[in-house]
Amino acid sequence: MSESIESFKTDPRNSTRGELDDLFHNADPGPMETLINDGGREIDIEEREVYNDEHWRGFFPTDHAFTFVNQFAPLPAGFHKRFWMEEGSLVGVTTDADGIVTGHNQLREVEHNGRPYALLTYTDLQYRPFYDLLLPVTEDLAVGKAFVGRFPYGIETLTFGLTCRYGFDFLSPTDHARLWDDGEVPEPEAIAGAWDVRLVSNAGLSDPLFEFQFENTEHAVDGRYEVLDTAGGDVRIDFDEEQMEMFDFSNWHDEIRQITDDYMVGKYCQTETQLLPAPEDGSLGHLHAETEDGDERLCLYYVMNPREEPIGEP
Repeated sequence: MSESIESFKTDPRNSTRGELDDLFHNADPGPMETLINDGGREIDIEEREVYNDEHWRGFFPTDHAFTFVNQFAPLPAGFHKRFWMEEGSLVGVTTDADGIVTGHNQLREVEHNGRPYALLTYTDLQYRPFYDLLLPVTEDLAVGKAFVGRFPYGIETLTFGLTCRYGFDFLSPTDHARLWDDGEVPEPEAIAGAWDVRLVSNAGLSDPLFEFQFENTEHAVDGRYEVLDTAGGDVRIDFDEEQMEMFDFSNWHDEIRQITDDYMVGKYCQTETQLLPAPEDGSLGHLHAETEDGDERLCLYYVMNPREEPIGEP
C-alpha cells in the first residue's frame, strides 16, 4: 500500500493534489455500490468524529485555492454528493455545500486507462458538458476528478476527495445543531481561561478568527473578546437554565453551551431588532438561519477550544 493511500485513510482532508492523484491512479478500486448513501448520522464526542451517511462531503486538496480562501471568506466553497438506487440504476445529486445549486446525476461503471471507475454524468441540460470519474477507496472515503467535455476526451479541471467520516474540524451546521442540543450550561470554572473561536459552515471550520477570555471574580464572570488579534472589547455575561449568554455593544449576542471540559459550541445571533434579514432556511457560508421561539433569526455558529496564550490586554 502506497504512503499516499495510507495517509488518506488516516487523515483524508490533509491530502495534497499529488496525494489524491496517487490514490486516483493506484488505489484498489472498491465496488461502485459503495457510493450508495444509506442515511444516518452518528457523532462520537469522545473521539471527536462524525459519521454522516446522509451524503458524501466533498473536499479540495490542501494546496487548492478554495481550501485557503474558505478559511477566511464566508463562501460556500464546498460540495455534497448523494447517491441511491432508482429502478435498477445508480443515480444521485450534486450540490454546492449550502444546497443552492443542484445537479442531478447518473452513474455507470467505465474503464479508464485500464482501471474501473464510476462515471458520473449530469442529466440537467446546463451541466451536461461536465462529468466526474469517482473511485471508492473505502466504505467511507472516495477520490474523484472533474472534467469538462465528453468522456473519455474531457479536460481535467479538479481533483477532490469525498468522505462520510470526518473529525470535528470539518463540523457542519447540522453537526453543530446536534451538539448544541446535547450541550449543557457551562460552569464558571469550566469557562475560565482563553479560547480560540472557529466559525462553522457546510464547507468546514474557519481558522480561529476570534478569541474569548473569561475570568472568575468574587461576584461574576468577566469576559473579553478579540477579533483577528486586533480590535476587541468587554462583554456582559449571564447564565440561565439553558446556556451562557454574552452581550456586547451591538444588537447581536452570544449563546454558549458546554460539550466537554475543553470543547464548547456557540452561536452569535441577532436579537429581536434584526438589522439583516434572515434567509428562509438553511445556510449561506458562515451565516445560518434558524427559528427560535417562533421567530426567525440570523446566526453565526462557532466552536471553542482552549488556547494557551491569553488575548491582548485592553
